[in-house]
Amino acid sequence: MFLSRRRIVLIAVIAAVAVAIILLPLILTITLPRDLSKVSIGVSKVEILNMTDNNLINLNVVFNIHNPTDTTLTTSGIDYQLFANGSPIGQGSLSFADIPVNGRPQLLSGSTIAIQSQLPIVNSHSNSQIFKTIQNSSLFKQIKWRVDGSTDLESGFSSAAKQFSATIPTNSS
Repeated sequence: MFLSRRRIVLIAVIAAVAVAIILLPLILTITLPRDLSKVSIGVSKVEILNMTDNNLINLNVVFNIHNPTDTTLTTSGIDYQLFANGSPIGQGSLSFADIPVNGRPQLLSGSTIAIQSQLPIVNSHSNSQIFKTIQNSSLFKQIKWRVDGSTDLESGFSSAAKQFSATIPTNSS
């Protein structure tokens, strides 16, 4: 007979594997919270770490990520662009991709976590005016900072990118 017991089992196993492969993306997104849009990324402060000379300033950008969902999340990185008084002054990337998931920043349910990123700013013709403003400590406190970027939020086996834009009206440093 054409459909022996072995062939029926083999066809059923192949069909089950095919269905699992087709539905795998859906299965993986189930581990992400439905209200992922409620996760907020902000910037609490921008501060000067050091000024090595008249051509380089190292800034510390402190991100606050708030997770109001009921799922613990983590992030594999943050890519961002920093603006001072509306002028772009640098792009930064903070990556945890090479760190195992259990060593990455944990965004526990209902909590806020601060993540710091160092950003070197090099004096150039295009940013010389804002560079001088950053160097002056009294003017530095009056700078209006804005950060635009994206972060990869992960939970279990799935991840999703989240775009953000955050501002600090005046620096509190």
